[in-house]
Amino acid sequence: MLHSIDNRGRITEVSDLWLSKLGYTWDEVIGRPSTDFLSDESARYAREVVLPAFFETGSCEVEYDMRCKDGRMLPVRLHGIAVRSESGAFERSIAVIEDLTDRRALERKMFEVQKLESLGLMAGNIAHDFNNLLASVVGSAEIAQRHAGHVPAAASALDNVLVAAARAADLCRQLLAYSGRGRFQVERIILDDLVAEMVKVLEVTVGRVARVVLELARECTRVEVDVTQIRQIVMNLVLNAADAVGEKGGTITIRTSACELDTAAIANASHPDIKPGPYVCLEVIDDGGGMPPEVLAHLFDPFFTTKATGRGLGLAAVHGIVRGHHGTLTVHSTLGRGTMFKIFLPRASPAPTRPTPSPVRRTTTPRGTVLVVDDDDLLRNTLVRQLEEAGYTVLSAATAEIALDLVASVQMNAFLLDVTMPGTSGPELATRIHALVPGTPIVLMSGYDRVDLPSGLEARFLQKPFTEEELLRALDKEAGLRNR
Repeated sequence: MLHSIDNRGRITEVSDLWLSKLGYTWDEVIGRPSTDFLSDESARYAREVVLPAFFETGSCEVEYDMRCKDGRMLPVRLHGIAVRSESGAFERSIAVIEDLTDRRALERKMFEVQKLESLGLMAGNIAHDFNNLLASVVGSAEIAQRHAGHVPAAASALDNVLVAAARAADLCRQLLAYSGRGRFQVERIILDDLVAEMVKVLEVTVGRVARVVLELARECTRVEVDVTQIRQIVMNLVLNAADAVGEKGGTITIRTSACELDTAAIANASHPDIKPGPYVCLEVIDDGGGMPPEVLAHLFDPFFTTKATGRGLGLAAVHGIVRGHHGTLTVHSTLGRGTMFKIFLPRASPAPTRPTPSPVRRTTTPRGTVLVVDDDDLLRNTLVRQLEEAGYTVLSAATAEIALDLVASVQMNAFLLDVTMPGTSGPELATRIHALVPGTPIVLMSGYDRVDLPSGLEARFLQKPFTEEELLRALDKEAGLRNR
């Protein structure tokens, strides 16, 4: 776009593109102050700062909001130079005006991505720390429960403690899901089967206000996912759709399909850093009232809701779960015409699922020597007592340095190491232990839901909080110490 102004700041020429972009005719523009076509704030800045300096120096580069005829604001960058007479007097300007609409939209998208990543990091850290505390609560309650069987009131209270701890752990899983670190029990499944199973349950809840229509691909919908988290996605989206249709009723369509995502499609989705290739698409479509742009802009913010009372992390958790599964999503909504969510998950090849592990039997027979390393005194002491009562000989250390001294002087049958410790981390310590006593089983535990292992290191992972059954199963499987 081009325009020119005279020495009084009045427009003398404009290009056809200028007129078409802003919606004016030639007669509506020529002779008027250029500031008439700026927002109030941009006009004030132009009059007080930009134009006085421009008339003196003969050049400027500035960003404005230009006012379109229909009232819209067009963000622009103006590059202006002055044309002067032989005597040096200002005659007119030539200004090139760049439309910044697409750039501003990209900047807003990048800001939203950065905001969500920052909130996700905070949520993940909170979940990690809280899971550490819950591990101590669960372990201590199970120990107390085992010794309080003859006191019914105490045993009942401890049951309540464990139930509350399990609910708190569920909330932590939602936080980890939002943070994008929520994959912890991955298996290959047919997405169609999971959706069909869930709809049978959800119809009981939403059937009063909505008719659920299933359109399943019936083939090529195999994905590698955490089943619990994908159930959470389906549940959240269907309940959200039911709220959208409201008491007047409507239809919720759930559709699956196989598709290929290219770079162009990924660029317009929520997670532009995923890889092009084969995906499985899950669509949840409602014919409710739709959402205005101001709601769509905050749709995935934690605890954002348009309802009288919130429902936890909701769509924010959906966003994080999809990110954690290396997928992406899109949302399309029009007021009065409904909303469509599309979830894209990487397509997986067929593979057998793992068999369900058998329960671990408690035994007083010595199982071997275990070194427990955790900088949290409360949890470390709880783990020591649990393992000792299960028949292990247990040594403990609060730091990697103490642990390495013990490794050099005592023969260990297994190691139970916390991942996040000050100084030397659990994986770093595991690498050093592996170099000293190669082949000795190692179990890493963390309040996060997974850990990246150094190259060449094999270790079992245990997410906090875990039950005593899960702890003993992990050690028994890794150390081969069952019932000597």
